[in-house]
Amino acid sequence: MESIASWERELQINGVLFGRNRVVSYNSSLLVEVHRKPSTGLYEEINHLYWIVTHIGVIRKWGVHKTTTDTYSVVYGKVEVALWDGRHESSTYGETVIIELNSENGDALKIPPGVWHTFRSKTETSILMNSKSPSWTSEDTDKVSYDFSESIPPFQWPVL
Repeated sequence: MESIASWERELQINGVLFGRNRVVSYNSSLLVEVHRKPSTGLYEEINHLYWIVTHIGVIRKWGVHKTTTDTYSVVYGKVEVALWDGRHESSTYGETVIIELNSENGDALKIPPGVWHTFRSKTETSILMNSKSPSWTSEDTDKVSYDFSESIPPFQWPVL
């Protein structure tokens, strides 16, 4: 069976994986195939799936999860994701990485629990899809977040 998605490499932070979904170009359009049964790796088990529409100049708060893994795919535009390893037991504790995800490439990113993350749009409008596993509930959102004014870690975005 042809693979529709694969993890290409681990980033500088342990457990953070960069991959690409299968992209098919036709009639000046793109089809990005994210999930099909049987699963091929990126979205092994979908528990909670949503997308975020964001615009250039909007900066999201830093967030981290205790037990949830986030899997990002850019559906439209380009998104820059900043990651900081806050896991004291990790050999990459304290490392910061910035990676650009581009919808035309089918770029995807798997972010394990304990890795702080934030993102911003690099294009006028971007759409980011997130698959969370396990899902959160209103009783336990499994998330801690901070504004950049109280940033954990201290961080400055590069100028666009």
